[in-house]
Amino acid sequence: MTTREELYEAIRLHQAFVSRKPGGKRLQVRNANLSRLKVRRITLADAVLPGTNFIQAVMHDVRFDFADLFASNFVEADLEGSFFNRADMRGVNMARCRLCDTDFTEADLRAGSIIILDAGHEKSVSRRSNLSGADLSGAKMWGANLANTNMSGTKLHNVDMSEANMFAVNLEGADLSGCRLTGAKLKNANLKGARLKYTDLTGADLSGVNLRNVDLSQVDLSRCNTSGAIGVKRGPKLPDSIQERIDRHAAWISSEGQTGSPLNVAGEDLSGIDLSGSDLTGACFDNCTLRETKFMDAVLILASFRNANLEGAKFTGAHCSGIRLMGAKLDRAVLMGVHMGPVAQRDATGSATGESWKADLSDASLLQCDLRNVKFVEVRLRNTLLNGANVSGATFKSCDVDGADFEGCNMQAALTPVMGKSLDKA
Repeated sequence: MTTREELYEAIRLHQAFVSRKPGGKRLQVRNANLSRLKVRRITLADAVLPGTNFIQAVMHDVRFDFADLFASNFVEADLEGSFFNRADMRGVNMARCRLCDTDFTEADLRAGSIIILDAGHEKSVSRRSNLSGADLSGAKMWGANLANTNMSGTKLHNVDMSEANMFAVNLEGADLSGCRLTGAKLKNANLKGARLKYTDLTGADLSGVNLRNVDLSQVDLSRCNTSGAIGVKRGPKLPDSIQERIDRHAAWISSEGQTGSPLNVAGEDLSGIDLSGSDLTGACFDNCTLRETKFMDAVLILASFRNANLEGAKFTGAHCSGIRLMGAKLDRAVLMGVHMGPVAQRDATGSATGESWKADLSDASLLQCDLRNVKFVEVRLRNTLLNGANVSGATFKSCDVDGADFEGCNMQAALTPVMGKSLDKA
């Protein structure tokens, strides 16, 4: 079946098949081209359409119940009000689709395995279902199987996803305002930067979930499992002016720079605020006053704190690879368990260049700092003052310590010696 006319006739015969009228025939076709098709109020229930191309189709109020849509492509299609009850949608691509008021009750949207030819040999490849950037406002997804599905940046306003299997689903930057997730299984899901205003999570499994940069002030987590979740233990609500900028920063990260804007608070006084658990990758805090500010378990990869005042700040468990702390004042700060290492540079295609950005603490002051169990890997510590710092369990691997002062440090308690520095003098 190759022509559009033949496909249209097959769709017409399928209507008769579903209605049990004479002459009806079930629609069964693979890899068909129905791109930009415009229909409404027809039924494709029970149809077999694996690999079909529905790109930019407009199909309002169409029934796909129990249909085989394995690995089909619906990119930018408008399917408002359509039904996918118990449909096989493994490996489907619905990126940027309009899916308002659709019904996915018990649909199977797990990853699907497809067979491709590679150098003359058959190879099984797993393909994740993709709903990124889609608008599912008002949809029904009760009991749907969305394990490992990509739903980053998806609009899910007031969607019922009760009892859905959402294991390891990617909801980064998604808007779940008013969403019903009672009993949903979200173990190991990524909700970084997602909006959860008035979301109902009663009985949901949020174990191991990433909740960095999520405003939880209007979410009740008391009746769900949050064991091992990242970003749950947040401090007092941030000032609106700061929260709004962090939200834009989260959007900038999740969209890879397409939306939002990077956080830049250079020169501001943010002393004492709690940014624990936030993803602040690439943020700029140069010349800031940040006394007693909390960054516990935060992601500070490639963040810049040049000449910032961080006296008494808390960084316990933070991820600090590639961080810039040149000239910063970190006296009495707590960096226990922090990892400072290099970040591989990549070109525009995402390929490694062989170069790296190293964490840099040159000319910084870490007097009496708590550096227990810190991992310093290829870190620049030139002319850094570490007098009286606690380095028990710390490791120093291939670090540049030219001019660094370790006087009064308990260097014997470090796991690895600081190359070029005498332990007796320290």
